[in-house]
Amino acid sequence: MRSIALVLLLFPTIANSQFKRSATELGKENIKEYVIQKLFKGLPYQAVSYGELTDSKTNDRNATCFIKHKFKVTEMQLQVNNKVPVQKEYTFVFYFDDKMKVYKAENIFTQ
Repeated sequence: MRSIALVLLLFPTIANSQFKRSATELGKENIKEYVIQKLFKGLPYQAVSYGELTDSKTNDRNATCFIKHKFKVTEMQLQVNNKVPVQKEYTFVFYFDDKMKVYKAENIFTQ
């Protein structure tokens, strides 16, 4: 009887953590697609780190959650009549709608 009660108490917690893990993975995939297709078209992209999926507390009702993400993009810069590949690191906050599609992205300037 105690084991059944324990299972019934643990089930919602396990289900919720699995849901959040799946939503985070979907968000990461959507971020990568958004960066490659919309922000830096055709430039090599390398993920550095992802933050946690967090519920959005903004006044914007379309943004339900967000993830902070650091990544590097390799750009070609002209230096002394030669094009040289240069990696630049960016930190963005990606906001998602209720279907986990990227709703908007904001660049965070770090120094």
